[in-house]
Amino acid sequence: MTSRVSSGRPVAWEDAGRQIASLLGSYSAVVVTSSDPIAAAHVALGIARSEAAHRRVVVGDLVGDIPPLRSLVKDEDPHGITDSFLYGVSFNKIGYPVEGTENLYVTPSGTDPQIDEEIFRSARWTKLAEGFTGAASLLLLVAAADSPGLSDLIDQLDGVVLVKDADLPAAPSALVLARVASPTPTLKIPLHSITARAASWRISERAANWMTSARSTNWRRHRWFYPALAVIALVLIAAVGGAIMLARVGVRPRRSAAVAAPVTVVTKPIPAPTPPPPRPPPETLYVAPPANVNDSASAAVFAVELLIANTAEGANLFVRKNGAELPAAAVSPVVFGPEQSTWYQVTAGAYTTRNQADSLLLALRNSGIIRDTSGVSVTRTPLALVVDSVPTQGGIGDAVSAALDKYAARGLQVYALMQDDGGALIYAGAFARADQAAPLIRTLRGAGLKPVLVYRTGRAP
Repeated sequence: MTSRVSSGRPVAWEDAGRQIASLLGSYSAVVVTSSDPIAAAHVALGIARSEAAHRRVVVGDLVGDIPPLRSLVKDEDPHGITDSFLYGVSFNKIGYPVEGTENLYVTPSGTDPQIDEEIFRSARWTKLAEGFTGAASLLLLVAAADSPGLSDLIDQLDGVVLVKDADLPAAPSALVLARVASPTPTLKIPLHSITARAASWRISERAANWMTSARSTNWRRHRWFYPALAVIALVLIAAVGGAIMLARVGVRPRRSAAVAAPVTVVTKPIPAPTPPPPRPPPETLYVAPPANVNDSASAAVFAVELLIANTAEGANLFVRKNGAELPAAAVSPVVFGPEQSTWYQVTAGAYTTRNQADSLLLALRNSGIIRDTSGVSVTRTPLALVVDSVPTQGGIGDAVSAALDKYAARGLQVYALMQDDGGALIYAGAFARADQAAPLIRTLRGAGLKPVLVYRTGRAP
C-alpha cells in the first residue's frame, strides 16, 4: 500500500485532525475510518498528537501494516493487535512509544497483519474501552470504511470519526462524533515546486559555467577577430558623425514624393458585459421577538459553554454521558462562517449571576468532566425555546422527569427550569440572540412542536 494520500498532503490531514481533537475530549475509545485509510491514519495521528498533550493516547492499526502508523514502530517484527486477540498477548505490551511525542503510542496490526472479521466483532473491545475510560486515556482505531464487522466494533466504542466520506454504508447507524471532509486548506503547494525551483537554479548555474568556459576557449581560437571588430566599430562611428554634421549645415535626405495617407482605424464597439443572473435569497425563517419581554431583567442569563461539536450525535452523546453533572444542559445548533456550516453548542447551567456560573465551571473541572479547557468559558445565553410546561402538583419532581424522558425518547434534547409558582417550564436550546434560534425552531417544528422564543427564567431542579 502506498504511503501517498490520494488527495491532500499528509501534514494537512494531520492538521485537520488537530482541529477536531477538542471535540473528542470527553471520549475514550473511537474509530477513525474512511474509504481512504491513509487519510484516516493521518487524521488519527493529528488527533493523537493534540490529545497526547494532556492524556495517554494509543493509535491502533486495523487496516494492516498501514505505512503512516507502521513507520512509527521501530521493531522489525512487532507484536500487535492480531497477536493480542488470537494468541493472548497482553494489550499493554503491544503499544510502542512514538519518538518525539510523549504519551503517544502506536499499536501495529501484528505479526499477522490480516485483521479478520472476528477481531472486529470481538466482545473484548467493550472491556478495552472501559479500561481506557477508567485510565482517562484515549484509544483511536484506524479502519477501512468497508471492513466487515465495522458496525459491531463501533457499537462497542464511543463512536466514529468519518474522514472524507459523507456516509458510512458499512455502519449506517454508527454514532458519528465528528466529520473531516477535507484536509486543511493552508498547505496546498505541491511538494515538487521546491525541488523544481532548485533544479532550475542548478540548470542556470551549469549554463553560466558553460558560457564562461566557451568564452575562454573562443578567445584563444579567434584572437584575430576582436581587433577587426574594433576597426569596423571606428568606421561606423565616423560615418554616423559625418551624417550628424551634414544635418547641422542644412543637408537633409530627399523625401519621397509619395506621402502615405493617414490610416483610420475603426474599432468595433465592445458590448457591455451581461450581468450574472441574480442569486436566490437564502432561506430565512422569521423569528418573533421574545414573548416575555417583561422578564428580561430576571432572566437566567449566564451559562457555561462546554463543547462545540460538528454533529448533533456527538453533542447529544456528551450530554447523555455527563447529564447527571450538567444542570440545564442544552444543545443548540448554531450556524457559523461564510459557508453557513451548522455546529452544535453544548451549554450547562441557567443562572442570574456570573458567580453562580463560575462555580459550576470550577465544579466541572474538579470532577474531571472538563479536561481540555481551551474552549470552555462562561457565556451569556438569556434566550431559549419553551416547548412544554409542567403545572404545580404533588410529586413535581417525578412529573418533570417523566416529561423530560418523553422528549428524550423522541431524540430531542430538552431541560427543565423550576418556576416561582412551583411548576416547571421545559426548554430547548440556549441562545445569545434571537436569530440564532432559527435552526432549532425549524427542527422542532418538523417534530410537530410549537416552540416559543422567550427569556428563560427559573432554576435547575
